[in-house]
Amino acid sequence: MAAGNRNVRIHLSQQCFDLLADVMCAYSKRTGRFQTMRMTVQRACERLKSHGISREEVDLFLSEFAIDGDIAVWLEVTPKWSADYDALRVKVKRIREKQGIDKILVPFAAYLAERHKLI
Repeated sequence: MAAGNRNVRIHLSQQCFDLLADVMCAYSKRTGRFQTMRMTVQRACERLKSHGISREEVDLFLSEFAIDGDIAVWLEVTPKWSADYDALRVKVKRIREKQGIDKILVPFAAYLAERHKLI
């Protein structure tokens, strides 16, 4: 891991894993280039930084998707986009007020950006 990078390790449900895979695939098709999970989440965070997030959107996501699971996912957050990731993390944390924000944030960012056609 390069200096300034941080690894986010989460365990997701099959449903959230499938969501991330579907959004990565759709983003890859739109750009005409293969996109990794990191590139997809990075773009989602970048596009969502000026987007307001409501409690209703978080609650809708959590009602549609089971979060906890056994699929281990690692996401490297680099200094290039850590401010966007952290800004979105703060917005979600204000709404949820619980631990485990990263576990929600990674699939939620992809879900929300896809839903609003931002990526």
